[in-house]
Amino acid sequence: MTQKRPLVTIITPVYNRADLIAETIEGVLNQDYPNFEYIVLNDGSKDKSLQVIKKYKSRIRLYTHKNMGEARTVNKGFKLARGEIIAVVNSDDPLYPGAISKAVRYMRKHPNIMVGYPDWDYIDENSKFLGHIKVPAYNYQYMVSEHKCFVGPGTFFRRQALDLVEGRDPSFHYVGDFDFWLRLGLKVKFARIPKTLATFRVHSGSVSIANQSGKMAAEDIRLIDKFYSLPNLPKKILKIKKKAFSAAHFHAAQVSGKNKKLALYHFIRSFLLYPKSIFKLDRFRAIFYALLIKK
Repeated sequence: MTQKRPLVTIITPVYNRADLIAETIEGVLNQDYPNFEYIVLNDGSKDKSLQVIKKYKSRIRLYTHKNMGEARTVNKGFKLARGEIIAVVNSDDPLYPGAISKAVRYMRKHPNIMVGYPDWDYIDENSKFLGHIKVPAYNYQYMVSEHKCFVGPGTFFRRQALDLVEGRDPSFHYVGDFDFWLRLGLKVKFARIPKTLATFRVHSGSVSIANQSGKMAAEDIRLIDKFYSLPNLPKKILKIKKKAFSAAHFHAAQVSGKNKKLALYHFIRSFLLYPKSIFKLDRFRAIFYALLIKK
């Protein structure tokens, strides 16, 4: 029975996560799915991450190298992966029990789906539940036009995807996953897995929290610039170009950190590019928060 189940590869890149990596590793190793390999890549951690990881070396495939960034580390994992189905599990975002089994069951039931992404929960640094995210049904145009990467924690994809597009772009520090999904979405079908399979940890050390800055905002704009420079984009995607750039500027404003002048610039650019967005209440609320409340 085990032989009939596809091999699954879980990839975890690790950089300075000595306080959190054990929970993530154990969350994978304690899965009930019988046929998976676990690749853990230490990206030149300067803390005790490697010492923690080595405690599990008999049950994982461990690789360590000088620091080269998350994108290159994940790409190395892609090349090492032997599984038919692959998932990247961030070092601070544990999977829930049964996640692999449920994802594989869904992928086998829907052979035309190349990427399956689940619902997930926010947790804090102590793994306390903070909130639940029910992701929307897949809509590629919406993902582009609203600049929203709802393909998040606990996403599984078939290894054939790596034959269709290159891996993550190392020039991106913050949006490499979004770039990967946007490029892949032009070629294959995605779908929501209607299960809560994963977590996203909110803590001071996470990239999305600690590094809000002009650099993070600039990547949003560079991402959409890169996307719209791709050849042979569908007409329906070209038609929403202004809306997509508007949404990218809006998101850039939200991640501008304490730089309110930069946030205001991106908010203005957003409205000028797509004036109809002025009628969106959620955007007014975001502006109020970013410019008047945020310190």
